[in-house]
Amino acid sequence: MKKKPIYLWVLLIFSALLSAMSLFGIISPVPTAEGMNNLETSASGVNATYAKELVAYTIKVSENGHSIFSILLVVLSVILVVVSLVFLVRKNIQLANYTYLAYVFVAIVGSIYNFIGVQDAVSLFTDPNIRMGAELGAKGSAIFGIVLNVIFLAIVFYKMWRQQKALAEEEETEELA
Repeated sequence: MKKKPIYLWVLLIFSALLSAMSLFGIISPVPTAEGMNNLETSASGVNATYAKELVAYTIKVSENGHSIFSILLVVLSVILVVVSLVFLVRKNIQLANYTYLAYVFVAIVGSIYNFIGVQDAVSLFTDPNIRMGAELGAKGSAIFGIVLNVIFLAIVFYKMWRQQKALAEEEETEELA
């Protein structure tokens, strides 16, 4: 009796949610300085310089998220998750694993790309404490994304290794019989 690849279902559902959120992020428009003037005027008790820097930072990060490379990464990740789900539904576990591994590598590249893009935007803050806080947030987000994807990668590699081992044992018992 073959075991069901529950690990892959869980990983794919989680990855599909993350890809859907990323897709929504690239579909939403890039904010403009005029559109964000409400933030500057409604932020009572906030330094005007900080409010302007925050608006510039938000626009810069959003522009990075809407770059051609970022859009290609998001679209590719969505396609890979859908293809992997199709293979899984058709019970082609091997191809589902391979396409999911490709998705994980694309997600790692995306995390690194977003980190590099945010580093450029962090330089817009003049206050060193705010800049350091933004840098820590960017580093934490990138590290979390990369570690999470490496864990996903390890799970899939381990399960693929176990599947190959079970297949080899099954062939060995067939040869003995």
